[in-house]
Amino acid sequence: MHTGTAPRVPDLIASCWTAGGNADARGGRTPSPVDLRTRIEAAGRAGWRGFGLLHADLVQARDTIGYADVRRMLDDNGIRHVELEFLQDWWATGESRTESDRIRADLFAAVEPLGARHIKVGPGMRGEPVEPEAMRENWSALCEEASGYGVWLALESQPYSYFPTVESTIQLVSEVDHPSGGILVDIWHAYRSGLDYGDMVALIPKRYLHAVELADAKAEVVGTLFEDTINNRELCGEGDADVEAFIRAIDRIGYDGPWGVEIISHAHRARPIDEALTRAFDTAAASFRSARG
Repeated sequence: MHTGTAPRVPDLIASCWTAGGNADARGGRTPSPVDLRTRIEAAGRAGWRGFGLLHADLVQARDTIGYADVRRMLDDNGIRHVELEFLQDWWATGESRTESDRIRADLFAAVEPLGARHIKVGPGMRGEPVEPEAMRENWSALCEEASGYGVWLALESQPYSYFPTVESTIQLVSEVDHPSGGILVDIWHAYRSGLDYGDMVALIPKRYLHAVELADAKAEVVGTLFEDTINNRELCGEGDADVEAFIRAIDRIGYDGPWGVEIISHAHRARPIDEALTRAFDTAAASFRSARG
């Protein structure tokens, strides 16, 4: 049961996709078609206190208006928490690693001027086998680099990835046990992996839980798991994933940071940006009020 110590509605982060307008979610390599100032101002009006920036948006902002102006926009609109994403292939070799290292450098370089809280780290699309020791060594090196920038890493599990379950991410971060390295628990992937929310309480030590994300999901998967992930996420409370039970389970772990909301769907991309951000915020807030009431 919730202890009553957390606010009924915590600070909420609009993920890069929630605030992305009609952005291309397939590869995440192109910026949002909606001007960044427009998105940040809409987020502030809707009540968001956190904002996510995709690497492509980050680089575009850096090369046009500059990070100092972005930080002023965030401050002017009440945005206190900045989330950066998405680092993939951090364990890879060859061309994939070269590209990953380029993105890695860009993300770390943005931490200080934007005051970023955490960087979302991807689990990759499962392909050639990777030795566990290579994963551990590369994760340890990534965590050590992050500590120099004063930012947390939040490794996300996805059912179609090298880290298909929350258990697999916990195994890696606990084996390395670096203070900068933790996990992100996304309700969508937890639900799709079949994880019982109640089991998370014993599974996840609070010190490793660096970020949490909400959405909702229909019970039926449409298309492949990846297609379903980027096209069919529902607003909180409008699917079958039992958002309130998930919130209560995370509360029992003791998580006290901001909560992300990640809505990626055809329907959400079609909404005008103000409507999209308002509906995503209001439905998430309603789920918290119900879960913590």
